[in-house]
Amino acid sequence: MADIVIIGGSIMGSSIAYHLAAAGKAGDVCVIEPDPTYEFAAAPRSSGGVRLMHGLVENIEMSRYGQEFYRDFANRVDVDGEPGRFDFLEYGYLHLLKGGEDIAAAKQNCAVQNAHGASNEMIDGDEVKRRFPSIRTDDIDAALHGPKDGFIDPHAAVVGFRRKARDLGVEYIQDRAVGFETDSTKIQRVVLDSGRKIDGEVFVNVAGAWGPELSASIGMKLPVEPLSRSTFYVETRAELENMPLTKDPSHVSFRKEGAGFTIGLTDVDVPGGFDWEVKHHLFDDIMWPAVAHRVPKFESLKVMRSWSGHYAYNRMDGNTIIGDWPGGLGNYYFATGFSGAGLQKGPAIGRAMKELLLDGGYQTIDLSRLSYQRVLDDEPLLELGFSA
Repeated sequence: MADIVIIGGSIMGSSIAYHLAAAGKAGDVCVIEPDPTYEFAAAPRSSGGVRLMHGLVENIEMSRYGQEFYRDFANRVDVDGEPGRFDFLEYGYLHLLKGGEDIAAAKQNCAVQNAHGASNEMIDGDEVKRRFPSIRTDDIDAALHGPKDGFIDPHAAVVGFRRKARDLGVEYIQDRAVGFETDSTKIQRVVLDSGRKIDGEVFVNVAGAWGPELSASIGMKLPVEPLSRSTFYVETRAELENMPLTKDPSHVSFRKEGAGFTIGLTDVDVPGGFDWEVKHHLFDDIMWPAVAHRVPKFESLKVMRSWSGHYAYNRMDGNTIIGDWPGGLGNYYFATGFSGAGLQKGPAIGRAMKELLLDGGYQTIDLSRLSYQRVLDDEPLLELGFSA
């Protein structure tokens, strides 16, 4: 029996557990997570980016709190006075633009971003070339640059939240949630793969791309499904300056990673579903030609390793769905549909869920527009600009 049962212990579940524990509720919380290594979880396989390049105020504010939190992460989640090491690598973000429509949207977004704490800037192609000489600019018109954005170690973030939550007294149960037992108004207990059942007062589903199936088992439909993404780590003998994470007009992106670079492509037009096969043909046919065109020194790159991850992709509008179930079971809460931006929003989602459960509503960032009501009303909350 627990007052609050959290289903899913990756970045969202562990951040929620941490924020609840920091508010004095650790002994009333348990987290159900099948794999403490997080081998297939979305966040640890992500690029680790934390950016303020968004087109919705809610997303900007969530990522702003994420940057603030991660910049001081080692101290916030220290155990026994030992903060350890956790670097926020401020390399920046660069969104290359081509055409008047894209530039107009980027200018509009830049103004909104800066009004909410960013220090982003629009620069022309000549300025891109001056700052980043290795980037080819003869076929771009401008760029949106976020110089204060950066990257973190995504696996270390998940483990750090989990470690601190456990240190504060949160119980983690290694098992998989497979269903619920309910009455006409609320969930009574969650059923685990082992056969064990956990009673609770409140249930929070943050099981990532696995979460919508659990919701469907009690009659709640979410427009969220797993979307595969292949990432390639490459190295090159050519000397390159430190460049920001760069998103090309081809939708291919690359960023510095240790001694080399990671290259990725998100194709939202493919069917959803869990798929752990690395798409080598995408690298050969699309990614390599795109990055070699944008940075000619990448022509001599060598693939050192590759992996396949996934997004919990919201097919409706690409944005988070968070809150309770209007008209449904009254003690059921969830956060899903992060569509590739979950890691950077993890701290804010943890704080927001703590506010919903303990304070009666949002106290810091108003996320009411991101509720499930817009799904019921079929009213997408669309965002223009820099996407995952």
